[in-house]
Amino acid sequence: MYSLVEIKRRIGAIRQTRQLTKAMYLIASSKLSRAMDRYRANHIYFDKIRSTLKDIIAHTPELNHPFFMPRGNERIAYFVIAGDKGLCGAYNHNVLHTALSHMQQHEGAKNIFVVGNVARDFFIRKGYNVDAEFLYAAQNPTFYYSREIAEQLIEAFSQHKMDELYLVYTHLESAVKQIPKVIKLLPVELSNFEDIHLDIEYRADMFYQPSPKAVLDLLIPKFVIGVIYGALIQSFASEQQARMLAMDTATKNADDMIAELQIRYNQARQAVITNEIAEIMGGVAALDENR
Repeated sequence: MYSLVEIKRRIGAIRQTRQLTKAMYLIASSKLSRAMDRYRANHIYFDKIRSTLKDIIAHTPELNHPFFMPRGNERIAYFVIAGDKGLCGAYNHNVLHTALSHMQQHEGAKNIFVVGNVARDFFIRKGYNVDAEFLYAAQNPTFYYSREIAEQLIEAFSQHKMDELYLVYTHLESAVKQIPKVIKLLPVELSNFEDIHLDIEYRADMFYQPSPKAVLDLLIPKFVIGVIYGALIQSFASEQQARMLAMDTATKNADDMIAELQIRYNQARQAVITNEIAEIMGGVAALDENR
């Protein structure tokens, strides 16, 4: 049985923890709102880029651009997006083990690019070499950082340092559901555009001005930047959503613990009062006997 002082001390400690979890919930909620506003502001533009690329692929009989040509799978690269810290439920665990499972299904050399301290530490523990870290983008997913990351990945692909590039991130499916996804980013394939519906359907071939290569040299980097930016925002939003749920659960658990401890405190206090009354009554009885 805990003493009154010990119970009161525990209630105070749990209340302080509750204040922290409540504050973290509100911070995550604010970050989630800003991230989704930023994503929606750029979503229409990048959908148009993807729609244009799908139109080109669907209506070009012979597309001989380097970013569309299969190279085999001897050197596979992974760009994995996770968080910088924990306290967000199973968010980091799910996306990292999805990436690891995909890696184990493919043989050959692996190049790993990561966003977030948690991803870097995870792959190092698993015995993988991390080729590049973009840690700054985990908590601040901006278009500028997306362009910087895309340029490095495109350069590595252009220099034949990789044959395939997979993007692993967390898609915010709904307010309570986040789904880890693996998509092949390079070389570009028609399957990347299954969710895009063309505005105009036609069967004629497409002609380019000044040339097919010039058009695709312009569009493909924008496509890669857009996909990376969307993945960074979606992952960041998923992390904040997962953290909100985790902190909300922790806050409710703290409330339950405080209520239980308050009952114990009242019972212990009542027992102390009862003992004191019994001692007083015993003392009064003893005085009466002496008289």
